[in-house]
Amino acid sequence: RQHCALTRSFFRTTTIPTPLGSAALDDPPSTDLITTTATTTVTVTAMSSPTEHQLTERQLQAIEDEIKSTQPLTSIRLPVDALIHQYQSSSSSDDDDDLDDDNGFLQSAKLLAEKYTHLRRVRGDGNCYYRAFLYALAERLLRRMEGEEISRLKDKVSNSMEWICGNGYEATTIDMFHEEMVDLFDFVAALAYDVDSGNHHNHNHNNNNNNNSNNNDNNYDHPLEDALSKLHERLNEENATSDYCTWFLRILTASQLKSHPDRYLPFLSADSTDSSFTSAAAATDRLGNDGTVDLSVFCAREVEPMGKECGMVQVAALAECLGARVVIEG
Repeated sequence: RQHCALTRSFFRTTTIPTPLGSAALDDPPSTDLITTTATTTVTVTAMSSPTEHQLTERQLQAIEDEIKSTQPLTSIRLPVDALIHQYQSSSSSDDDDDLDDDNGFLQSAKLLAEKYTHLRRVRGDGNCYYRAFLYALAERLLRRMEGEEISRLKDKVSNSMEWICGNGYEATTIDMFHEEMVDLFDFVAALAYDVDSGNHHNHNHNNNNNNNSNNNDNNYDHPLEDALSKLHERLNEENATSDYCTWFLRILTASQLKSHPDRYLPFLSADSTDSSFTSAAAATDRLGNDGTVDLSVFCAREVEPMGKECGMVQVAALAECLGARVVIEG
C-alpha cells in the first residue's frame, strides 16, 4: 500500500465538503517595516486584508476540519430507530415548511424500520454514495464469506487497467488507486478466511471442552465481529483506503459510461445538470456536435472529481460495471 504525502494534496484540492456551518477566522497580522525618520526605524504591526482566495481556502479548510471532527467516514452500526428519533426530535420545529419536510422524512424512516434493523451513517462530503457502496460491498462479502464473489470482483478490478486506459486515463495516474482496490479485496478475503478458520476452531474447541464450565478461552468467541472491526478500522482511516477506493470507483463509473454511450446517453440531457451548469454557455459546452451530452465532459465535471454528488445514471453505471445489485430506498 502506498500512501504518500502527495495524496493529501490531491484530495484537498478536489474535495468539495458539505457546509455544516460557518467558522470565525483569525487572520495572522503581517509585519511591515516603516521608516519614520532618517535615524529611527520602527516596526509596525498592520492587519492586512486577506485576499478572497485566501478566505475561501481558509473557510473550506475550517469546514473540512469541522466535518472530520464530527463525522466519521462511516459510522458504527446504529439501530434504525435512531433515524426515527432524529426526525421526531426535529419535527418540533416552528417553521411550517421544515415541519412538512421533517414529517416526510419521519414517514420514510418508519418505512425503513419495517424492512431493516440497522444503518450506518456516511460522511456528507459529496462522496457519500461511492463510500457507502464501497463499505456495503466489503461488509456484505465478509459477512456472507462469499469467496467466489470476492474472487470474481478482485479479478474484475485486477484486469480493468487496460479497459480503463482505453477510455482515456493514464496508467501512471490511476495505478496507486487500482492497487489499493485490489488490496482491499485481498484484505477482505484474508479476513473471511480467518473467520472461517476461527469458526472451525471454535466448534472443535467447544466440542473438546463441552463439560468444562470454567473455560476462559474467548479468543475465538467472536471471529466475525473481530474481522468486521478490522474492516471498519481500515475503511475509516483518513486519506487512505476509503478515499483511494472511492476515487477508483469514480473512474470505474466514468469508464463504464464512456464504454456504453448508447446505454446511458438517453438518460442525460442538457437539463440534467446541477446548479453549476445552469447557464446556456455551460450547457452548450457540455454538448457534442450532434446535440447530445458530451460524456467526456460530463465525466470530467460530474463523475471524476472527489466531492461531486452521485446521480442515478452513475448509480446504474457503477452497479452494472461490477455486476452488483443496488437497492435505493426512497
